[in-house]
Amino acid sequence: MDPLQRFEQASRRFLPSRMRLLFIAEAPPAFKANRLFYFTDLRQGDTLFLEMMKVLYPHETGFTGYGFRAGGSVRDIRRQKESLLQRFQADGYFLIDAHREPMPDDASKRTKTALMTASLPELRARLQHLLGKRDIPIILIGGVTYTVCADALRADGRNVLNQGMMNHPARGGQVLFRKKLKAVLDL
Repeated sequence: MDPLQRFEQASRRFLPSRMRLLFIAEAPPAFKANRLFYFTDLRQGDTLFLEMMKVLYPHETGFTGYGFRAGGSVRDIRRQKESLLQRFQADGYFLIDAHREPMPDDASKRTKTALMTASLPELRARLQHLLGKRDIPIILIGGVTYTVCADALRADGRNVLNQGMMNHPARGGQVLFRKKLKAVLDL
């Protein structure tokens, strides 16, 4: 099975029967990294999953907002990844990528913007398939994702919740990501 099919198969496994909120990130990680939000056997990386779970499920992850309670750790979150993804699914949450394939290594913001802009019609078609005409709230993650998609999706009548860019938690953006996600979700 090619990597894109593996990514799609893993995500379909956690597609909620009734979607309540859709997260849209930029693109999947490089295939060679063999990481994905929906892969349950990861032992490193996985920042988007880890940080999102800290915000959505602080009790289950043992994260207080300032750090872990005694006995809590990233390792513990990874050990419960399958059950956290099942909870994510049961709560009606789902995450997709705006651009279906990984961005090229060392792609500039300009390159990413051009690739994502070119894939916007395909994203719109996927949203139509996933959401139909329902007014499901959407949260856009990452600067390029927000820049390219926010106005276009709003023009389509989509309910984009964040009014500004939400940092991706990778490469040091964890605290800002958690802060902005909590604010958008009003937690």
